[in-house]
Amino acid sequence: MGPLALPHRPLVPLAAVGVIAVLLLVVPAPGSLSVIATRSLAGMGTAVPHIDLVSEFGLVALALATGGAMIAAWRQHPERRLATGVAALGVILALVSSEGAKVLFAQARPCSRWAIAGECPPPGDWSLPSNHATLAFGAAVVIAIAIGRTWIAWTVAVLAALVAVGRVAQGVHYLHDVALGAVFGLVIPTALVVIALTFARRAQHRTGSRPSRRG
Repeated sequence: MGPLALPHRPLVPLAAVGVIAVLLLVVPAPGSLSVIATRSLAGMGTAVPHIDLVSEFGLVALALATGGAMIAAWRQHPERRLATGVAALGVILALVSSEGAKVLFAQARPCSRWAIAGECPPPGDWSLPSNHATLAFGAAVVIAIAIGRTWIAWTVAVLAALVAVGRVAQGVHYLHDVALGAVFGLVIPTALVVIALTFARRAQHRTGSRPSRRG
């Protein structure tokens, strides 16, 4: 990978997850696939002790891994510093966008309709999209770019998916909530990195092609 190039192979697992998330959002299904899947997962979740901790522990693990990956990239791979830093900023923007979308859609949580094992967030704490999914998949993007290893990208993609599924099983999100959160977390950081690297390459090209001045 060049100093101003986005690694493609490590992003393949995340791209695959993104395609699945988009399909869950746009492909019609009889009886609403999201509602049926949510009721099924939430029903199974009531039989799992401390199901609410699955997503929380998973998100903490991803946060720690993100910090470690950023430190490793900064120390060992200077060529990845720009992409890694911009991706991290992209996660913040994705979270802000997710919060804005919650207010826009104002969708009540599934636990306001069905009984769940744990506590349901209060009214006004909206469901769509899932901030947990946004943060989890955003973290996966940062780690994949910082480390540049495909197997690590698969690992964090699975962990992020576990965080998302855990929120559905907990009964606090619909399936389409976590799907949209995944899209936010995957697309916004990646798009910002692509834009930043494009501008950086153009600036580098202009600097390199500018004739030197001799006194």
